[in-house]
Amino acid sequence: MKPLIYLLALAAIFSISACETDSYELPGETLQGKLIDPEGEPLITEQPNGFRIRLLEEGASQFYDFWGKADGTFRNTKLFPAKYTIYPFDGPFFPVEPVERELNGVLTVDFTVIPYAKIQASIVEEGQNINATFQISKAAGAGKIKDVQLLVTKWNPNVGMYCKDWNVANDLSGIPDVDIQNTTHTLALPGVLEKGVTYYARVAVLCENTLGRYNLSPITEITVD
Repeated sequence: MKPLIYLLALAAIFSISACETDSYELPGETLQGKLIDPEGEPLITEQPNGFRIRLLEEGASQFYDFWGKADGTFRNTKLFPAKYTIYPFDGPFFPVEPVERELNGVLTVDFTVIPYAKIQASIVEEGQNINATFQISKAAGAGKIKDVQLLVTKWNPNVGMYCKDWNVANDLSGIPDVDIQNTTHTLALPGVLEKGVTYYARVAVLCENTLGRYNLSPITEITVD
């Protein structure tokens, strides 16, 4: 009889332990901010694969990364309070010096980045065609300008290198960068426009870099009436 009593007692103990409420709190601190260029303009990028933010908690050895947004902003609301080393990376810009910040509540950290290139573009509808006229300026020390593309999507506003329905490219690898920057360029996609449809278009330029990241112009919305 005694072994049965012991077994029942052990079962009761395990049952009570299993019903205890987990007291661990979920992370709830917020890190937010934006990337801007030296002129104070937001970094124009894309989503996905635009840029990432890297965190290293004080005393830790494992990095934590998360993706930023296409407009150059970033926000993460599920972090533990701690002191972190923070910096942006994996984007079309030169390396950025890390900063150390204490996270407790809501922390805003903005970074100034130098894009490899900037694009001034005008993208317009002409009949059934999409025509882009643009100029490219390259940052000092950036890699060779390799190519430029006109990217277009139908209905989807997230147009970019990883989201496009049409594109047309121009190989610039054999042209000196000084000539590229002193030229007004044009690219066209003929016969793609349909009535009653909204399109999104932008220009992308590649300066040679190990990640193969493109710099992009702002998105132009074209609605065909």
